[in-house]
Amino acid sequence: MKRFPPRRVLVAADLTAPSLSALAAAKSLALRWGASLEIVHVQHPPVLAGWVGLSGMPGTVSTAAVEPRRKMEERLRRAASGFPEDRLKLRTVHGWPTTAIMELARPERADLMVMGTHGHAGFDRLLTGSVSEAVIRRAQIPVLVVPERRSVLGGARVLAPWNGRPYATRALRWAREVARGLGSVLDVLQVDEGGRAPGEGAALGRRLLASLGTGPDWTLVKRSGDARARIVAEANSGRYELVVLSAHRRAFASDFVLGSTAERVLRHATVPVLAVPSGRVRARLVRRVASGVGSQLY
Repeated sequence: MKRFPPRRVLVAADLTAPSLSALAAAKSLALRWGASLEIVHVQHPPVLAGWVGLSGMPGTVSTAAVEPRRKMEERLRRAASGFPEDRLKLRTVHGWPTTAIMELARPERADLMVMGTHGHAGFDRLLTGSVSEAVIRRAQIPVLVVPERRSVLGGARVLAPWNGRPYATRALRWAREVARGLGSVLDVLQVDEGGRAPGEGAALGRRLLASLGTGPDWTLVKRSGDARARIVAEANSGRYELVVLSAHRRAFASDFVLGSTAERVLRHATVPVLAVPSGRVRARLVRRVASGVGSQLY
């Protein structure tokens, strides 16, 4: 498992409302865990700025997008006021947002990446995509995606979908550590989509106990139906502060047409989502081009 608690938190920010929510969450978590905080602003050409911001939303060129670097950094520093100066760093990089962020969000540079998102669906998303979704597909470190006007304050419950597979168990361990770090209780969500072999449910229960042990800091929540729909419904039930998922990739063209579980949760969950890398070996370039559009999180 990657280092927990994170010692180096990286946040992508400009002056849009979603990225300022991400900055507030990153600042709060870095203070709680005694981590350093690096704020990265991606400065892209004005033509590109008119179509894609750090939140992946189309629109007109904002004043923030064309402000001089010095003014932007001053305003971001004010947004991070109260954070210890000796643990704070601001960086401006140039280029396509996804590529620039991925260059910095590497295990040797950071332990946790934080981003903002509006949530976006339909034809506009097909045209512009989502920077946060693109980063999650290829990230080698956990990525926390924070919806506009939300943060991660601690004290509430943390939701972790789990289907018994290795990639989900990897994320489950992160979820428990995060819940402990926030002083929260962990709810493990197990969705029965039907078709289980006799005894499979009991075997999953034993594997869950082997992974987490017994203890008062986690509970099991069982639901039935479509896993994607149930994850979103639980996330939006009002009981949870955070959802922790595995950023496991599924190489099927249907994900491009219908949207992966990752995209479903990121677009529709009203709480922050933490995506943990599955640990799988990255595909070769040709295979990645053909199948990398999907990201299976359950």
